Amino acid sequence: MGGLQYAIFIVPILLFLAFLEYLVSRKRGVEAYRFSDTIVNMMCGMLERLFDFFWVVMMYFVFVFLYEEVALWQFARHPLTWVGALFVADLLAYWHHRLSHEINFLWASHIVHHQSEELNITTVFRVSAFAVINRSFFFIWMPLMGFDPVITTSAIVFIGLFQFVTHTRLVGKLGWLEYFFVTPSHHRVHHARNEKYLDKNYGHVFIIWDRMFGTFVEEEEEPDYGITTGFESSNPYRAYFFYWVDLFRRAREAKSWGDKVRIFLKPPSWNPEGVTVTPIEYKVDAEGKRQHYILDMPARLQIYILVNVLLTLGVFLALVAYKNQMVDPTVMRLLADPKVLILGTYLGLAAFAFGLLMERRPRGLVFEYIRLAFTAVVLPVLLWNLPWSGLLITAALLFNGFMAFWMIRMRNYFPSRSRSQVPAEVQKDAGPVNKKPAVPV
Repeated sequence: MGGLQYAIFIVPILLFLAFLEYLVSRKRGVEAYRFSDTIVNMMCGMLERLFDFFWVVMMYFVFVFLYEEVALWQFARHPLTWVGALFVADLLAYWHHRLSHEINFLWASHIVHHQSEELNITTVFRVSAFAVINRSFFFIWMPLMGFDPVITTSAIVFIGLFQFVTHTRLVGKLGWLEYFFVTPSHHRVHHARNEKYLDKNYGHVFIIWDRMFGTFVEEEEEPDYGITTGFESSNPYRAYFFYWVDLFRRAREAKSWGDKVRIFLKPPSWNPEGVTVTPIEYKVDAEGKRQHYILDMPARLQIYILVNVLLTLGVFLALVAYKNQMVDPTVMRLLADPKVLILGTYLGLAAFAFGLLMERRPRGLVFEYIRLAFTAVVLPVLLWNLPWSGLLITAALLFNGFMAFWMIRMRNYFPSRSRSQVPAEVQKDAGPVNKKPAVPV
């Protein structure tokens, strides 16, 4: 069912590989990771998987129904059938990917994946939940063609896992493999904001589709990454919605109903006369060169956020493990399950709080206190029926109390007044405040 049931095994492996990539990049002098960017990647991925937690149940039911009741024929389960399914799924993924760059309402979902100005393994996690909906309506053709839902979903999972091979700056060109498969070199081009690389190399596993349909470009020098307008925020929710907000804003400004509709259906570069274009967010230096979006955070705050993000990831894996114990879960059954609702609410709250904490906003401190209070209330409920529940609850509450004390000790990192009004000793302890924060939440 979308491979989500394997997340409990796959995610720790991928995080370990990301850690190895970080170490190798440091040794080579390549700045492939930035703290806030990596955390946003992980939180966006968790939100996307949380949505997929429910969506995949419904779509798998649809796949089974189409395969058993609608398909005119059914391919037998066979290794060659799986290979055929992989080629078909990759071709469908190519067109979904390509159209996601050429149609605005699809780009509004896909843009999340391109916001990062870095490229590393964790970039794969940075996907919008809306993209899950879009791509399912492309893959839905596979059971209609007669591919078994198990074969279909396993091919889709393989394509997803293959992306962790292609999102890296540390691997050069791979000889003859470059002619048939998507390599890191090919995919670096796809993530570029350089004009000559824009909207190229859409393939996921096989580069043959790009070569066939005229969208292939060879990497000549390492690109600059990110979107052309820039994105300066560490809030996963703003990452999800900022382009949607801009689309509807432009639609309101458009004078004719035809233009209001075309705003959503035309390419991102199209804009009707009299409508303000998507604003630029990035800053430039004295020479006019674009600067990277870097959040200045004290080391203690970074450690606190990292520890709690990893714990939140553990909560997500616990949610997956709990679902794996269910027999034929349905969407309604999941939505009615108290543990699912509690854990899902915690994940949504954590993503919001951590984004605001990284931007060092006063309301981030408020939401973090709310997250910690919510955790203290629900921990006894979640741990009550486990072995050694009394000891586990006591240890968990003590740790949560320690986190609250740690957060209180760092409250000066979130000044509610302007920089000039903050006492000098607080400024020295807290470090510089980001001078151009993202759009207020």
